[in-house]
Amino acid sequence: MEEMLPVMVKKTLDQHVLPNLKTTTTILASFDLWMSHGDVDTFALVIKILIEAWVLMHVTIGLFEVHETSRQPMPIQLSSLLEKYGLLH
Repeated sequence: MEEMLPVMVKKTLDQHVLPNLKTTTTILASFDLWMSHGDVDTFALVIKILIEAWVLMHVTIGLFEVHETSRQPMPIQLSSLLEKYGLLH
């Protein structure tokens, strides 16, 4: 099962999410998950987009960790994840 999950996630992203991102002009990003263990906080970055016929999609595009001692602002830490999906423009 562990080997199948990344394949299923990639297939869903490639077939359904990425094509819709190319035609979307407005995206709302939020953090719909937060967990903390020790000095590490884990967040899930979720984007919400409107696609054809005003259908709203909620898609988790990644998990990332922030160390409490980090001095980098969270947007800088998110930049590689956002860039991966072309969301920095």
